[in-house]
Amino acid sequence: MPGKAVGRTAAGLPWLCPNTDSLIRLADAPAGLARPSAADGFVDIGLLAFLLRFAPPAPQPEVGLFCPSALSVAALPDTAAAYLAATPSGWVNPDSEVAKRCRGFCARASAFARALVAHTRRACADRSAAILALAPLGWLAVSAIDPGAAGEPLHDPGSLPITDIQAELWGLNQNAIARRLANRWRMPDWIAPVLGNLNLPLVAVRAIVADIDLFVLAQFAALETERRERSLGLTAGADRAALLKELKLDDATVGDLWAASASQAEPALAPTIDPNPHKVPLVANLLKMAGESRRRNGAALVVRLEDKLDDLHRAVAQVGGDADTRARDAKLAALAELAAGAGHEINNPLAVISGHAQRLFRTEPDPERGAALQTIIRQTQRIAGIVRDLMYFARPSQPKPHRSTAAELVNAVRDELAPLATEKCVRLEVGTVPASAFVRCDLTQIKHALVAVVRNGIEAAGADGWARISCTDGDEDYVTFVIEDSGPGLSAAALEHAFDPFYCGRSAGRGRGLGLPTAWQLVKQNGGEVRHELTDGSTRFVVVVPRSITLEFLDRQSA
Repeated sequence: MPGKAVGRTAAGLPWLCPNTDSLIRLADAPAGLARPSAADGFVDIGLLAFLLRFAPPAPQPEVGLFCPSALSVAALPDTAAAYLAATPSGWVNPDSEVAKRCRGFCARASAFARALVAHTRRACADRSAAILALAPLGWLAVSAIDPGAAGEPLHDPGSLPITDIQAELWGLNQNAIARRLANRWRMPDWIAPVLGNLNLPLVAVRAIVADIDLFVLAQFAALETERRERSLGLTAGADRAALLKELKLDDATVGDLWAASASQAEPALAPTIDPNPHKVPLVANLLKMAGESRRRNGAALVVRLEDKLDDLHRAVAQVGGDADTRARDAKLAALAELAAGAGHEINNPLAVISGHAQRLFRTEPDPERGAALQTIIRQTQRIAGIVRDLMYFARPSQPKPHRSTAAELVNAVRDELAPLATEKCVRLEVGTVPASAFVRCDLTQIKHALVAVVRNGIEAAGADGWARISCTDGDEDYVTFVIEDSGPGLSAAALEHAFDPFYCGRSAGRGRGLGLPTAWQLVKQNGGEVRHELTDGSTRFVVVVPRSITLEFLDRQSA
């Protein structure tokens, strides 16, 4: 299938066709499907999706997903036969690479979710397991359309997040496909808002999902499985620290539950006959329902509404990030006010102590006492240096904007930090810097800010690592400096406090922890911003500075 059409085609699947054994069980022994396990349906995600769409739910979710008596009605096998006859596509080969990867994830995550439910006594174990079984729905839908295209993101060597690779290759990523299918298939309201949204931060989903306990438990089970096993890119934006806090868990307990759940993951049963029902003549005959149904519902309108839903999803995801940014900015502004007042109050008594110690030292004949006075003088000078840095963070001088090229700033930062990089055995790189990128700012202040951020990168990279500064100028109003390093990245706790004065993620006593806060203050008062961005395999900070508009830039924009 050509290029990006595969994603749209996958999002339009009428169903995921169950395997032959599952369809036979649906017709022959349906009552056993009320509480499906790895052997009874969760391995066959197509059957689980079909039952969630068409089988009446159990009146009490704790005793099963579906009403056992309703599973015996004729409507279910009739509907399955009609879909099978009308749709020659939609079946996923269980031996394909994507199917095996998804099946392994589902079995492991579902078992871990059941262990979490037993420990926390929150949510429904069957519903949690069902969410995790259908979490990679987008992957499987693409595999049903084009198995080769479905497996490409698993082998792409690029540094982009896997969902971005999917969007580039398929046109839609797994989450967008899952959301479309959940809505088109009219999934139950306890699962439909969750599918495709497991990547959202917790703060953004409280107004979306019907059962927040169920979402939290399922998202954490998926996140932990992706951390410990191979990732499918389902939980890229999830906040592990927030989930641990919500579930009242710690790392030791999580490790114990993970180990205990390993024995609960049930192996898949080997099929007894050809798993593709289209190759078994006795399963069903052709009928036409899905195409007519989509035409009656107005496919063009649905596509437009789904695109709007994608925009809303991105906006909801951004709300969480914006809320964190506003809280951080308010906290830093308050800390700056406190620092300014405290610095002023400390300086006065410090000057008195230093002056008296120096006067006594000049007239002190006893060498031992003289040495003690020298220690006092050195420590007061050290405190004075800390207060000076603190005051610079709290109340830097007013910026004096000038026009300059981004290349000048980048080269100045490289020249200043080259000796430190050599000392630390870190490779300091300069990436792409467009010659047309001009900034308007206080050059001394923005250079100080960039040096602080790059210095952090050099310190974090460690021996034989690398740190890189580059620049992009695609925005009409701003020029963006990107600082990356090969360090281990920031933990959730470190990220929360990264911009706090005196916070240092390294060993105590190494650095004053004023680099990032001062960079934030300087860039902010020059009309820009400093932020951290999540990436795979590196740590990335972004410094945004106002652009200096030139005639050449205006000509290029109008062209």
